[in-house]
Amino acid sequence: MNRNSRLPSLTGLRWAAALIVFGQHLLEQYYNPQLVAAKPVRSAVWAALAHGGGLGVSFFFVLSGFVLAWSARPGEPARTFWWRRFSKIYPATFVTTVAAVFIIGGAGPLQLATHLTLTQSWVPRRDVYAGLNIVSWSLSCEAFFYLCFPLLLAGLRRLGPAGLWAIAVMMVECVVALGANLVHASHATAAWVGYLLPPVRMAEFTLGVCVALLVRSGSWRGPGLRWSLALLPPAMVAGLFAPYPLNEHAITLVPVTCIVAAAARADLRGARTFWSRPVMVYLGELSFAFYLVHYLVIAAFNRWGLLPHHAGPLQALVATVSVLWFSLIAAMLVYHGVELQALRLLRRSRPTRVPVAGRHRLVLTAAPGPRFAATVPVPRRSLPTLTVPAPPGVPVPRSPVSVPTAAGRARHAR
Repeated sequence: MNRNSRLPSLTGLRWAAALIVFGQHLLEQYYNPQLVAAKPVRSAVWAALAHGGGLGVSFFFVLSGFVLAWSARPGEPARTFWWRRFSKIYPATFVTTVAAVFIIGGAGPLQLATHLTLTQSWVPRRDVYAGLNIVSWSLSCEAFFYLCFPLLLAGLRRLGPAGLWAIAVMMVECVVALGANLVHASHATAAWVGYLLPPVRMAEFTLGVCVALLVRSGSWRGPGLRWSLALLPPAMVAGLFAPYPLNEHAITLVPVTCIVAAAARADLRGARTFWSRPVMVYLGELSFAFYLVHYLVIAAFNRWGLLPHHAGPLQALVATVSVLWFSLIAAMLVYHGVELQALRLLRRSRPTRVPVAGRHRLVLTAAPGPRFAATVPVPRRSLPTLTVPAPPGVPVPRSPVSVPTAAGRARHAR
């Protein structure tokens, strides 16, 4: 299957994952950080949000492995891949980290250094990995994934479907087994080892890579998107009765993986889904910025006394809508003003020489990402030519570069 195929449903689902993370963080502020609520609150809403952060982050890790493996460019140097990922995630991360220093109220040298270098999840101290913009711990894991990805993909590509299935099952077993073994550990140990440590979360990323390779080869066997989504609510409810850290992401990992694979297959078939609608795709494109800013907006509301605690239903609704609205505005500012602008600046295209009918045509593109030019034979004498001067450092051919004009194309058609 074509690795350049668009997968809009996966983009739309990113928004759902970011939104459920937002829901848990807001719920924590309404009640308490341990998510221990009064009995009337234990409802369907509670079941959906109590472990929303673990579910959403797990989805992002599986999706990250899937998308990177799906869109991997054959023969691309590792340093080029690393630069593309850096230019994608770091500018917005840097800006929101600096904003967090002012909103949260200062930072120690170790906090600031680890957050700016995306190494905070390697330090087993809550004041470090949960300091400043608390959600950025997951980017510390993603940075480790990106570092390992070229070698990981090269190894997994050598396996056949049976080997990929074996690795995928092994990754699920590792997540469940580790969570079960940490049940009797202290909460701090279970949180850092079972939830935050990058090599541990690598299992979900590797699972996503395996699933992408299985889907591409046509060897994936799993339920469709509706059935995959239907598997998620029972798993979330089961998480309410499971001990920590097993309840964070181990129980929902299989449904999450099925959803990623099923959404991709639906897009490849050309099926229209709720998640592939333009508004959902746009919100999905905002999801990374929204994920980075939403906790800062909640913290700002809380710091300035705008977020009610132990709120009644009406107060909670008004506060939720207000925080969501401001988070969306901040996300749009970061996405359009920082993320996209940084991509255009850091991925500025360079002249590319593309062979055409035994000759060379100089193709200049101003778009932020790579573009692919089709190879089309161009007759030597039937079309008028325009002389395009080559930039400095590019060898000048003996004959001018042939570029068809509108008049030339008309005469050639006749």
